[in-house]
Amino acid sequence: MSGGGPGRTAFVLGGGGSLGAAQVGMLRALLEHGIVPDLVVGCSVGALNGGALAVDPSLAMVDRLQEIWLSLDERDLLPGGLLPTVVQMTRRGEAVHGNEGLRTVVEEVLPPGAHFEDLAVPFQCVATAMADAREVWFSSGSPVEPILASAAIPAVLPPVEVDGVPCIDGAVANAVPVTRAAELGATTIYVLHVGSTDGPRPAPRRPLDAALRAYSLARRARLARDLATLDPATEVVLLPPGDAARGRFNDFSHSAALISSALQASRAVLGARGVAGAGPGPERDGA
Repeated sequence: MSGGGPGRTAFVLGGGGSLGAAQVGMLRALLEHGIVPDLVVGCSVGALNGGALAVDPSLAMVDRLQEIWLSLDERDLLPGGLLPTVVQMTRRGEAVHGNEGLRTVVEEVLPPGAHFEDLAVPFQCVATAMADAREVWFSSGSPVEPILASAAIPAVLPPVEVDGVPCIDGAVANAVPVTRAAELGATTIYVLHVGSTDGPRPAPRRPLDAALRAYSLARRARLARDLATLDPATEVVLLPPGDAARGRFNDFSHSAALISSALQASRAVLGARGVAGAGPGPERDGA
């Protein structure tokens, strides 16, 4: 069924680097409870996960996503280590790493030659135009380049030109695009946000921690403002990422724990809302 009853149900998948593994657990919980989207909206890593779900909104696809996430530590997706070296950061060019590994993953979850128009569920993803910082939304043609653009972390992965427009990570402009879902007519919005929205955070220990914290706070503030602007009649369900330990944005070693923790936390939220589910099977605790 479509989880919101009358109206249009949207899944909104935000950005978050390696924390995107948590969205696999959230998606499993939603589908276990019979909640299937009429619309999927994604940003950055949420564009990858959301695009896959739009191909096939089923537990079989969640299984496939989980397998991919659990193998990502062996893929050459992002630069390793705590921080790219000074040499990497000061050399010529716009990024310290290529996007070939990410392209391989995107092409692994999308059918060959697929177009937005062919997907089982309408899907849109967002990137940020480098020239003027505007949101650039994609909903037609091949989704490969748009997803790569949406996930092009500044300085880490190269900008991606789509239809003549150089683009970077959609999270720069709109990390958790709930307003887009509302504009497209969603009356029930499930938000798959992998960052924290409240509660204390550990104090930064390094300059990099402080910089990433500032970026996280900006995204958190934008989400709070956007949620406040939605029509009061719009039902918004913010799924929790759980309490698993979190690594760096480029550390995929925590994927199993993130998937499992988000799954259990999301099951609890949906159960508390009185949404009947199929119940966990032996293969569904993920990790």
